Amino acid sequence: MSVFGETRPGRRAFLDVLAAVAVVAVAVWGISATVAGQTGASAPSSETEWRFFGSDAGATRYSSANQITASNVRDLRVAWRWSARNFGPRPATQMQVSPLIVNGVMYTTAGIHRDVVALDAATGQTLWHWRPTGELTRWFDIIEPVARSSGRGVTYWTDGAGDERIFVVMNSYMLVALDAKTGRQVASFGKDGVVDLAANLRWNERPGLPREGRVANTSPPAILGDVLVASISMHTGSTPNLPGASINEQWPMNIPGDVVAYDTRTGKLLWRFHIIPRPGEQGSETWLTADAKVWEVPGGLNAWAKDRFGLRESPTLYTGNAGFWAPVTADPELGLFYVATESPTSDYYGGYRPGANLFANSILALNAKTGRRAWHFQMTHHDIWDYDPPTAPILADITVDGRPIKAVVQLTKQGFAFVLDRATGRPVWPIEERPVPRSDVPGEWTSPTQPFPTKPAGLDVQGVTENDLVDFTPEIKTEALRVARQFRLGRLYTPSSLANAADGTMGTLTAPSGGGALNWPGGAVDPVDDVLYVATQSSLFRARLVEGSPNTGVLYHDTRGQPGGPPTTVFGLPLLKPPYGRITAVDLKTGERLWMVPHGNTPEAIRKNPKLQGVEIPSTGTPTVGTGLLVTSTLLFGGEGGATPVLRAWDKKTGAVVAEIALPGPTTGFPVTYTKAGRQFIAVAARVGDAVEIVALALPAATAPGAGQRQ
Repeated sequence: MSVFGETRPGRRAFLDVLAAVAVVAVAVWGISATVAGQTGASAPSSETEWRFFGSDAGATRYSSANQITASNVRDLRVAWRWSARNFGPRPATQMQVSPLIVNGVMYTTAGIHRDVVALDAATGQTLWHWRPTGELTRWFDIIEPVARSSGRGVTYWTDGAGDERIFVVMNSYMLVALDAKTGRQVASFGKDGVVDLAANLRWNERPGLPREGRVANTSPPAILGDVLVASISMHTGSTPNLPGASINEQWPMNIPGDVVAYDTRTGKLLWRFHIIPRPGEQGSETWLTADAKVWEVPGGLNAWAKDRFGLRESPTLYTGNAGFWAPVTADPELGLFYVATESPTSDYYGGYRPGANLFANSILALNAKTGRRAWHFQMTHHDIWDYDPPTAPILADITVDGRPIKAVVQLTKQGFAFVLDRATGRPVWPIEERPVPRSDVPGEWTSPTQPFPTKPAGLDVQGVTENDLVDFTPEIKTEALRVARQFRLGRLYTPSSLANAADGTMGTLTAPSGGGALNWPGGAVDPVDDVLYVATQSSLFRARLVEGSPNTGVLYHDTRGQPGGPPTTVFGLPLLKPPYGRITAVDLKTGERLWMVPHGNTPEAIRKNPKLQGVEIPSTGTPTVGTGLLVTSTLLFGGEGGATPVLRAWDKKTGAVVAEIALPGPTTGFPVTYTKAGRQFIAVAARVGDAVEIVALALPAATAPGAGQRQ
């Protein structure tokens, strides 16, 4: 038992587990090679692994495994199931995990307190289980709600000489190093295997700000060489001090989300990069002084603003967030980390932080050894739509006009794919700064332009016009117009408006919503064919601001948590036209779309809607971004999530559905694939009843091409 957590052996005695895993390690770890800074041997040539969150260091979610093909995918059957029901104080109903498979062992987080388990990848047998205790579970009830979860998995590292570690970041923003063979905490790392990441943020620059629960985590850390950086999830502070609000809603002040690097061997802090710069640092000139009127708030200022008048001189002295909750990717050849940074405080009203707000809402390329910025590209200036990038930057070597390019592809909630040269940050195709609407909300500052990629084109609905409204029948279209005209309709980047605006409107309708056309499931890239695959959904944004009520300490904030406002449905139908969800393939050699198909089948509520009886409608897809894509040398796979218990396989060339494989429940996490003993598996987290299981699929052993004996 350690002071922070405990490790328990699985179904076998601990020494048997240790011996078995050690035998595997000795058998296959004879050759030393460097992969994204993780030094160690490759698996046998007949085996494929999933060593990183996104399969490889560039998060392509691609595997060369080819045993499962279009001709046999319908024969997939459940090979084994492992339940997380008893992990944590109550069962987790969502586990957005992307398990790792290294040398035939699967590693994953499990349960709401983020236990870590090692499983035999061929049978699902538990090899070891580590459970966080004590301080590792601090703040659980007050951290950002999406972080009260199993997270999205773990990270593997080895020095190639027998030291193999699993790194996991707790909900409480504490980093833990575990021995990959035994699950025991690594005593030489930090304090008994633990580093308190929250302790190393800039608290001294935010005087009077409580620490409890203000920072958390959802994504696994990234490693390049012996350097580790951990993603950070932070309270948004969007709706301050409303009844029942968390202690963290102390807006507009918050802690800034720096990039902080640590030594994988010792846990020593190596360097930091200020995403929100200090006064005088590069980028600070893009943070302008707020209009004095924004401090004339109902009920008076927050105590910190009254007592520390000097902080108001610059938003860099009090604004927070601008962290990076999406996973980080790495290029070992260039020696760079790629960090997709989030929005500053707060998401929907930016009057307290006028200016473009570098380095928020940007791709940062940072030198892994020094933390120095190699380049940056800001994808949203002065974000007031909650359009923070939700996915890992995808690294892919592509060919454009006969010229090889080391590219980075950043998917955004807006439904864009920003494609840049990852060595220089220059756009592969032109990105235009185009004029966008201005805000008329008092005290707000809006950027006069925003960047629009010319290629690829937008991947889903962007902005709302009357032509985007549902029109299955004339009656439905008439009602859609009536509903929509209660609001302002706006193209992409139309800012929020007041819920009681002088023109009689009750807010703005635009698209996508703050949840995005796409979110954490992201996309995948086939590096052989240079094709990007993305799952998106049409999402309506009802952008409304209200005056700050007494004791909120702010002039305006969004309407979350408050009643009021007309509905945005039409006879029970979505206001926007279908498809509600879609899968799109983009040729990265040309930037052009190859195909787009509806994602999923038409929902029963749509098919049985009384207003649609006798009306022939096309396949609408379902309103989902799914739970992540997997692309192999033969097929594209994805789970629909929601309530649909299937894993779907598409033809990569056409988008045609090849198979729908039945699962015990709907997917909640990323599908991954690997081979062990010559047999290819696809594993995915799925909700079964009130808990989540890891479900592994495989072809029947007798029919699997080239399959060996099951271990």
